[in-house]
Formats: sequence, structure tokens, C-alpha cells
Amino acid sequence: MNSGRARGPRAPIALVSALALVGLVVAGCASVSDPGASAGAIAAATGAVVTNELVVDGLDRSYLLRSPVRAVADDPLPLLILIHGAGGNAKKAEDATGMTALSDAEGFIVAYPNGTQAADIPGEYSWNAGACCGRPVADDIDDVKFIEAMIADVTKQQPVDPSRIYVAGFSNGGMLAYRLACELPGTLAGIAVVAGALNYDDCDAAAATPVLMIHGTGDLTVPYQGGATNERTAKRFGQWNNASLADSISFWIGRDGCVDAPLRVVDGGVTRESFSGCGSEATVEVVTIADGGHIWPVVADSGFDASDLITEYFGLGQPQVALAR
Repeated sequence: MNSGRARGPRAPIALVSALALVGLVVAGCASVSDPGASAGAIAAATGAVVTNELVVDGLDRSYLLRSPVRAVADDPLPLLILIHGAGGNAKKAEDATGMTALSDAEGFIVAYPNGTQAADIPGEYSWNAGACCGRPVADDIDDVKFIEAMIADVTKQQPVDPSRIYVAGFSNGGMLAYRLACELPGTLAGIAVVAGALNYDDCDAAAATPVLMIHGTGDLTVPYQGGATNERTAKRFGQWNNASLADSISFWIGRDGCVDAPLRVVDGGVTRESFSGCGSEATVEVVTIADGGHIWPVVADSGFDASDLITEYFGLGQPQVALAR
């Protein structure tokens, strides 16, 4: 659905006392082809919308590409990959997060990939993130390879800064973000996970990576404390068990070598913890929303906004500043 987000001046990212949350559910919850660079070049020059198609492992794959208008077409720009959840698709993710408006305002490229068929409803997709969700797991779809191919395709079309490639994902898309950080060490400059879980066991190769996690304690689809998904979701995509948010935090502060006690700020129902003293100047940040459900938190003009926090955490509005890896 359309978020209807009217964006004026950016609200400061500091947590405010009168917190309001508007829940927008982003998830309902081989050879590589070269499509050519002409469409991407047009997008780079005009800020146009482009749907690109690839063939990966014999499967037709696609993604939406949004490019901001910029004065100097060859200036390298950061790339944000925003991954929908199970039952969603690229357009729904774009509408629900409002990230395209931010990309125009801040000057970064954003790509919205489509997964593959999740279950029995056309246009509803999901990802093979390890334990979840639906057909892509059963069919062992190589979504890591697809995202790699998409990055290469975007880079051929536009001047992507290879040191500033970021991934943000919701739910099953957040689970894939974790898997990408595990399987593509050194490729990503940071990941952000909203209402997701680290459900991928083979993460030994992960490099120190800046990680932002946002999760609500009332989430029944991907429980904050971990465990099985709810019955309603299991009927659509099969049953699986989720790691807890604490498990994800423990893994990443260990992998990133964070040694300092977290800076903790509580504002109403929102707690924000910032872990520093990490390797390669990485940081781990965790936002916990008391009683928050399985949503992408959005507020149009003030309060807590996941999209604003993600762009600020990655420094996407600061062309000369990148998070160290």
C-alpha cells in the first residue's frame, strides 16, 4: 500500500518523548544476462524509475532501480539495497518505507529486488534466508548470487561507490541481509535489519560489519525472544524457528569485536543501545520498541522513523563520509 508519507525537513534522529509509530507492513510480512546500460543511464540523468531484469541460474529475476537527480552524473554515489519481507515485493517495499523520497533528498541510489514466488499467491515473493520462507527455501534458490548479480548490474549502469554498498531488509528480507553479510564479507559497508532474525547458521566468514537492528517486543511473526513463528504465518510459508534478538546482538558484537559497554538511551517505549569500541571502526546499534509489532516503523514528520534512522546510520546524506569496514 502507499504510505502517503509527506516529507518536509528531516526530523532529528534523536528519540523524542512523544513517540508515534505508524506500522506499515512491508511483508504482506549460472549465467547472468546483461540488459544493457541505456535504461540505467537515463535513470542516472533524470531520476527516472527503471525495472531491470536478469537471468540468474536460469531464473528470471527483477529489481526496481531509483536514482536521484544529480548535478554531476559521474560522481560516485552510495547504493542502498532494500529487501522486502515474505509475501511482499519490490514496489510494496518502496511504498511502505518511503525510501525513494529519501534517496532523492539525500542523493543515493536505491534498489528494490524482487524475491521469487513465496507460496500460492502471484506477486507475493520471499527469500531463501536459511530457515525462512516458503518455496525459495524448499527450492534452494540462490538469492545471494542474485543480489551479487544485481549489484554488478547496477554498477555497470551507474557510478556506484563500491565502498558504500548497504543492505536494509524487513522480516525475511532482514534475515537475507544477515545472510548476505555472512556470505559476502568485504562487499557490504553495513546492514540494517527491521523485525528480522539471524536464522543462518553458516556465518563463519562474516567480516566486521556495521549492523543496525530494529525490533519490537510484541512481534509475533519473528518473536523478539526467538522461537517459532505464529500459526497464521506458518500456514502461508511453513513453520520455522527464529533466533532471538539477543542472539543476533551477541553474534555481531562478538564478530565486530565490540569491547565497550553500550550507551543506552531510553525514551518512552523506545530503547536505543549503541555498542562501540568495535573492530574496523564498525558499530552495532539496537533499537527496541516496547510492545512493537511486526512492522516497519514510520512517522511522517516527527518521532521514530526506521527509514530516517537507517539513512542516518549509514551516512547516506554525507557524500564525503562513509562507515569504515
